Amino acid sequence: MKSKYGVRGIPLELWEKITLTVSKNCEQAEFIARIEDLKKDSFVIESPLRQSGSIRLEKGDDVEVSFNRKDATYIFKANIADFFEDEGGSVELNVKSDVSRMQRRRFVRLDISGNIHFRVLESAKSPDGALSPRVPGSLLNISAGGILFETRFAPRENDILVVSLALKGDEKLENILSVAKRVEKLDENLHLVGAEFITEDNMADYGLEQLRSLLPAGTGTFDENLQKLVLQFIYKQQIERKKKGLTT
Repeated sequence: MKSKYGVRGIPLELWEKITLTVSKNCEQAEFIARIEDLKKDSFVIESPLRQSGSIRLEKGDDVEVSFNRKDATYIFKANIADFFEDEGGSVELNVKSDVSRMQRRRFVRLDISGNIHFRVLESAKSPDGALSPRVPGSLLNISAGGILFETRFAPRENDILVVSLALKGDEKLENILSVAKRVEKLDENLHLVGAEFITEDNMADYGLEQLRSLLPAGTGTFDENLQKLVLQFIYKQQIERKKKGLTT
């Protein structure tokens, strides 16, 4: 019999939106999905939609699952038990830990400097595309595939962003092209934005080739050198966190 509410005491609900985060070899990827079925110790989700990173989800992977409530973000560990390709790509996950409650503003995976600025490419599909003024935000998380940040001025999903940020103690990344994949309203004055970096391989998909002349000088894709820089930064942060006893 299908459960209507909860798995092992975790207050999950049918068709609730969750986020899956998987880490392998100092790289991280994030996916979103909705819950299709709840069981005693496991749950089934629809085919996950990639938000950032290039890692593929595989059977046996350990993942971090998070979901939002008005008061906080909740997190628990799970393991990918099976894929159901004949059911539209659904995935079953086994619950592996109790749930932890975290205040939204403390939902930070890495020690990163707090400032970020971005501009929105107002019309990526037309030859007269223009950039919005610079918009400030607070960087929360970064992977080799994208960033998570808070801002008072939210872009729309699928907007093209020109992002500038600084990694704590390392070089700045200026005018990096990305696309807003996730935009959530946290309160009346704050939004959570997940943006995926644009690469040379998918730049044409966003109609950007013909707009190069309209972009700021030095604007570029998230190329291999910048990816290595971020991977090195993430690796250093993970080592520091282990030394401090914050991770195992």
